[in-house]
Order: sequence, then C-alpha cells, then structure tokens
Amino acid sequence: MDLSATLEFLEHNELGPAFDCHVDLGDDLDLPLTFWQHLDRAAREMRLYSDALYTPHLTAADLCRRHLAASSEQE
Repeated sequence: MDLSATLEFLEHNELGPAFDCHVDLGDDLDLPLTFWQHLDRAAREMRLYSDALYTPHLTAADLCRRHLAASSEQE
C-alpha cells in the first residue's frame, strides 16, 4: 500500500483525485462502514455523485455509495 500519490494530491489541494485514491484504498482493504460513511460525507460536500442519466460510467463516488450501501446491509 503506497499512500504517496494520495498525500501528493492532498498537498496540492487536489481533492477529487485524493478522494479517488481513498476509494481505491478502501476497496482494496475492505474497510468498515465508518470509512465509507466518512467518504460519503466528503463526496456529498464535494458534490461528486453523478447523475445516472448523464454519466454512463461509475465514478469513485458512485463506488463509495455502493460500498456504503453494502456495508450498511451487513450490519
């Protein structure tokens, strides 16, 4: 696990790419519900959720939303 890219994005205030790195990290490590809840709050604040009618592909924020829903169902 290499966090150097994430840290570099954060140092340059590039929050979108840093968010994407966090989603990848959470996906790789199968992190708990609280991780996804925090990312969900960040995605909402940054207005990252896509409109399914206009975005034919999944974004990192959409993947976050799916993990949040799946984690919530397991608890």
